[in-house]
Amino acid sequence: MLRRATIMAAAAVLGCGGCAANPPPPAGDDGYAADATVLTLATAGGPDGRSSSQVQEFARQVKELSRGSIRIELVLKAAAEEAGAWDQAVAQSTEGGDFDMALIATRTWESEGVQTFAALSAPFLATSDQVMAEVVAPEMAGSMLAGLKAVGLTGLALLPDGPRMIFSFDGPVALPEDLAGKVVRAPRSTTGYATLKALGAVPRTLAGKLFTDALDAGAVAAAESSFSRAATFTKPSNTIGNLPLYSKVNSLVINTSTYAHLPADERRILLEAAGRTRDAVTGSLLRTADEAAAYCRHGGTVVAASEEELAAFNAAVAPVYAQLEKDAGTRALIAKIRALAAASGAAAAVAPCSPGG
Repeated sequence: MLRRATIMAAAAVLGCGGCAANPPPPAGDDGYAADATVLTLATAGGPDGRSSSQVQEFARQVKELSRGSIRIELVLKAAAEEAGAWDQAVAQSTEGGDFDMALIATRTWESEGVQTFAALSAPFLATSDQVMAEVVAPEMAGSMLAGLKAVGLTGLALLPDGPRMIFSFDGPVALPEDLAGKVVRAPRSTTGYATLKALGAVPRTLAGKLFTDALDAGAVAAAESSFSRAATFTKPSNTIGNLPLYSKVNSLVINTSTYAHLPADERRILLEAAGRTRDAVTGSLLRTADEAAAYCRHGGTVVAASEEELAAFNAAVAPVYAQLEKDAGTRALIAKIRALAAASGAAAAVAPCSPGG
């Protein structure tokens, strides 16, 4: 898993005049030392997705902090196109040591036997950008990341991603019964699928081309996705702006065996780089309203649900909460997130907008 790689590049010749007490190691044309420690970092996302920008930021931070002595080798779209559970496939490969590190959506971990992140997938929990910035901070993230020890991983940081919405292709979804019996494309997730089933929908992963083909054939009625991804769908869609399904959070993890074999200084660098990445990502992601506006400019529609309609959706998912709150830690975290939302006064709703607007 952990390996030393020789970077095939001409070494730069550095003069010693005015050298620091600990000069950086000789580096090749790419800025990495010839004997740099190389760690693979995998994600299921492609080059245009948010996960790609997050792992690139982490790799940049590691390079800067290590002065080129650690190289992060990125593996994008690390799961096969046909994988029905792409996040789970990458998680299992990292648990088994095929990858040293991974960026994995926290919704994945329930199916891997880790319960500590389940509250983050709780349906319709008030989770504004401001609240999520507090949720991923070390004070709250630590106990969640600790749960990864059970599957042979060490958590380095949580990174906010953005709200996940239900985007309908068959007109507005005003009430849960509008989804009854309809196929909804959604990433594999224990709580996510339980939520969609509670609303009467039929969740399907429909990876890659399967989704595009199903959409073109009219075989899928809606998709659980982000505003940025929905703007690229081949069919126009609409969503309820004041009813975010949940806020996606990504976990940056490393195989515990790999981590244990690293020198203490390299472990410190990875932790510091993870913290810097979290701060950079958090600072750049507070723009849900802008993404929603761009979604509408690309043909999407955002509507607002009435109080009665919101109440109907919340009543439908009551069984999901009953199941989640059987776990004391999950119940406490849900309560804490609700308290943060109430204290911040920040609204999770997105203002209505129309195509082109």
